[in-house]
Amino acid sequence: MKRRTFVKSIGALGVTASLPLVFSSESLIRKASAAPALGDVSFVAPPVMPQIINVFLYGGPSELAGNLTNIEDINGNSQNPYPEGLLRPSTEEGGKITRNGLWSDAGGTAMEAMLASGDMSIYRTVNRRKKNTRAHRPSIFSCLTGSLDIDNSPGMGTTLAAILYKNQEQLSRPLEEYILPFVSFEGESTAFLRNPNYPLPLDLQAVSLDRRFRNPYSRNGHDRFDEVLENLVSQMNAQSRSRFSKVFHGFETRRKLEALVDRFSEQLDDDALPLLPAGDVDARSDGRLRYPVNRYTSRIRAAATLAIANPETLFISVGGGIGGWDDHDSAIDRYTARMEELMVTLRAAVKHIKYASRPDGGSTGNIIINVFGDFGRNVNLNNSLGWDHGNNQNFYTLGGSDIRPAGALGKIVGRTERYGDSKQNRQYTRPVEGSYEFEPVAIAATMYAYFGVQNPEVLTGDTEYYPQGVSKIDETRPGEDPMFS
Repeated sequence: MKRRTFVKSIGALGVTASLPLVFSSESLIRKASAAPALGDVSFVAPPVMPQIINVFLYGGPSELAGNLTNIEDINGNSQNPYPEGLLRPSTEEGGKITRNGLWSDAGGTAMEAMLASGDMSIYRTVNRRKKNTRAHRPSIFSCLTGSLDIDNSPGMGTTLAAILYKNQEQLSRPLEEYILPFVSFEGESTAFLRNPNYPLPLDLQAVSLDRRFRNPYSRNGHDRFDEVLENLVSQMNAQSRSRFSKVFHGFETRRKLEALVDRFSEQLDDDALPLLPAGDVDARSDGRLRYPVNRYTSRIRAAATLAIANPETLFISVGGGIGGWDDHDSAIDRYTARMEELMVTLRAAVKHIKYASRPDGGSTGNIIINVFGDFGRNVNLNNSLGWDHGNNQNFYTLGGSDIRPAGALGKIVGRTERYGDSKQNRQYTRPVEGSYEFEPVAIAATMYAYFGVQNPEVLTGDTEYYPQGVSKIDETRPGEDPMFS
């Protein structure tokens, strides 16, 4: 007789293709063990353990919010003209181009503030040359998207889990003792079952939380059966406890994690937000941080809150609801609004992390937010007034001053040029000769390196496109001069 499995789900977020619904038949570690050349990884535990919040923009965002440096040439060759304000600096009436070539009301003003404060860097030449695909699913795979898994294949987070688990004797504490180390804010909750063949502890498996930290471990009030089951468990004698030890471990783990997640959720209260310096644009009247109210705030705020409240959460995947960037038509107004909302939310999140107090009094300078997508867009404004799929994209990376090399933050790296036949749709930007560029999978290589992988190339290679693998980003590259002084 087969045993039935009872699983509680926390909906309300929607499901993306990059998140498996259930971990019941395979554990996180089993999937991750299929990662390429895992046994060839050279690992040295870092002196400071990073925490990564990966914001993946499904649909391939346009690069234009972070790169208007070519806009005059683009406009002169586009099938349809761009708004006139995009051709003038923001210091002129109606102009939209900031001093660093950002789109002022598509998040550019917020980005300029984060660049000036040394909390952000922008890489303008994330260019997929080797596998020149512009289709959604292959592009997501070739980015090793920030998700824990990609269609039941190991993504960045899952591969990281396997690396740390395999090398946990080098960590200050065994990874098995960490609380909620791998978390997704994408999709529905997962099942919590032990796999005897691949014994990743129940409390180490990846979980999915929602934006209010509704607790996937709590069953109270959901099913009368659960109450009866709890009563039966409490009445079991010592002999049965020994015989069904794994079952009891599952209940005990659920109770422990229920209390922990509930404690983290208390940090979502507005009064738990940090005080900001006097006069800060994101401060409320009482001096505390004020998050904007928009479609992205709840997810990003929840991810930042969890990272601050629980230093043992090492990798957080944020996406799914941060999709919708497939702007083939009527693009400009919708894209401008989305980028503005995203960047002002990230500005608030950076301040949240920067000025927050850890429960243990430690630094939050180990928390990094990465923002990128599956590909870029063409720069020609097509006859539907949108942008079709392109190769080059921007990579926005924030925080993490305790982890990165000196000089890694507060700069823009990479120069581009327009390429393609005038008045034709296939026009895009590409790195100018000699400009620093990297493949999207270099973002994964960089994250692995933060966590102690000395040779991330073995994890980013394949036999067809990257036989030698892809190296981490060179964060010591100097920034570019601004467009306008």
